[in-house]
Amino acid sequence: FTDQIIMKLDELDEPVEEKGEKESKRIRIDILNEQAFGLLKLGRLEDGLEKVEEGMRLVEELAEKNRDKERKVNLLIKKGDISWLIGDLNESKECFEKGLAISKELGNKELIAKSVNGIGIFYYLKGELDQALIFYEKSLAMREKTGNKTEIAKSMNNMGIVYQELGVLETALDFLKQALAINKEIGNKFSEANVYFHLICVAIELEEVEQARTYLSVLQLINEQEEDKHVDLCSRLAEALILKTSKRRKNLTKAEEILEEIVKEEIISLETTVQALVILSELLLEELLLTAEEEILVEVEEKVGMLFEVAKKQQSYRLLAESYWLKAQIALVKLDLKEARSLMTEAQAIAEEKGLERLARKISKEHDKLLRQLDQWEELIAEDASIIERVKVANLDELVGWMARKREITIDEEEEEPIMLLLVAESGLPIYSNKFEQTKELQEMLISGFLTSINSFVREAFEVKGMIKRIMHEEYTLSFEVIESILFCYVYEGPSYPAMKKLEKLITEVHESEVWSALEEVSKRGYGLKKGEKERMEGMIGEIFLTN
Repeated sequence: FTDQIIMKLDELDEPVEEKGEKESKRIRIDILNEQAFGLLKLGRLEDGLEKVEEGMRLVEELAEKNRDKERKVNLLIKKGDISWLIGDLNESKECFEKGLAISKELGNKELIAKSVNGIGIFYYLKGELDQALIFYEKSLAMREKTGNKTEIAKSMNNMGIVYQELGVLETALDFLKQALAINKEIGNKFSEANVYFHLICVAIELEEVEQARTYLSVLQLINEQEEDKHVDLCSRLAEALILKTSKRRKNLTKAEEILEEIVKEEIISLETTVQALVILSELLLEELLLTAEEEILVEVEEKVGMLFEVAKKQQSYRLLAESYWLKAQIALVKLDLKEARSLMTEAQAIAEEKGLERLARKISKEHDKLLRQLDQWEELIAEDASIIERVKVANLDELVGWMARKREITIDEEEEEPIMLLLVAESGLPIYSNKFEQTKELQEMLISGFLTSINSFVREAFEVKGMIKRIMHEEYTLSFEVIESILFCYVYEGPSYPAMKKLEKLITEVHESEVWSALEEVSKRGYGLKKGEKERMEGMIGEIFLTN
């Protein structure tokens, strides 16, 4: 049906010349906006983005009439939707905020509510669910004033999903039921089916399986009536979820069969396909922990590989970061510690680049945990530990379970305790140091030689580009970065994420200041920084590392 709409709109692609140049552009913009919507529904995100960008170019050429400004806001909202779907959250937020500013200027309450809802989606996808709720609540209040029941139902559905992920299931149920009642009243079968799917998920979590089956029977009836691919996917996935609650092997086998069918089909809904792959991986891991059959891990790895390919194809950066993280845990189970660390580093880098700070922090925390467990992993290798023990130590089953239930990303706000900052020349000579803890006995020359050796070891022996970003030595963690010919090393106790962000900030500020040229000279000639240069360096260090 969506394909047919796009074909009809393509027939109207040519400007309507008799309407005049400006009016023809307006008609063209409206067509592009509808085409972008259709392409978005089909999952053709890049094509949809092209239509939006063309519309944006045309709308900038028009006189700033209110109706043209509304067109611009609608295009910004579309671009924001496409941006979050491909995982570019910072771009998405920027679009929604621009749309919000113009909407406020126009006093258009419906567009204000849409833009505010979009910002809520941004925070939801970042994993900041409390912030998402604030914006969803604001959007709902505005929509209730305008009386747009379709949009009110969407807001209530969004809030139900957030409360479900927060684990506040009774409240989630309340919002979903309100959304269901409105969708029934206005006859929106597609949205009704979507709400039934989430009601089934909540009922399963509440262990009300019979209620879930009742909801499923209604969802299946809608599926028979509507013949919509998305509704059909929701119906089958819901059936698999209910079957998965059973302890009987035949029901679990049936659930696996349904999920296998879904993941092999063309992607109609990214969220549904991803959920099917994750739940299938969860079922396989449950079987692995019962049977200890190592070949099942190969199947899990295959499903994670499919997740990875879906993430790349759909340009879903959050899913890409999570896929790298899953691959890292599988590498641990396979006792490939070097590969596990490399994959975790890649996962964190993607999350940071795309504004997924909570996910980046969570991955960083797991990397710290791995560093603390290195001796334990070496023992597991020496003992030829069973696959069940390896899966448990790697927490692979817990990670997949967390992804399946899409729980809120909780983060530890604890800061690190700074011990020492050291700058080392390419020759291995320390060129600047700052001890935050004078009571700690750290030999600078020893540390600098150690770090230079590690860098050489990584590049030559492991043939890895660049350097390992962090290592653990006794109770200390050492994070380091090389910029041009100077190595920056930060020694601390505690979590790595805030430490590494501070180190990155220092490097940026030093490199952009006049102190940088002085450091380069020191690294070449061996003398120390002058008094004024040292004071500027210490000022930057104090501001970044010692100021809360």
